[in-house]
Amino acid sequence: MQYFVRMMERHKENRLRGSQVVERRFYPELACSGLNKAIAEARRTVLESDRAIMLQADACSRNRNQVRTQYRCWIDERGAFNELALA
Repeated sequence: MQYFVRMMERHKENRLRGSQVVERRFYPELACSGLNKAIAEARRTVLESDRAIMLQADACSRNRNQVRTQYRCWIDERGAFNELALA
């Protein structure tokens, strides 16, 4: 079982006629030795990031070809920190 953190920036752009487009920029995965370390790293990375970036980090596990997101935290449009345990 491998544990890792994946991060992405999420930006919503308002286009004509009221439709919104979500733009995503992915970062390289960061390997961790365990789930608790992956959660701590995801939380630390998001809390230390610039609030305007709207960073999202997921602590995930990989078993063969299956990836499961165990924890997610992000900065929303208002600049507030949010977290959700998915396990």
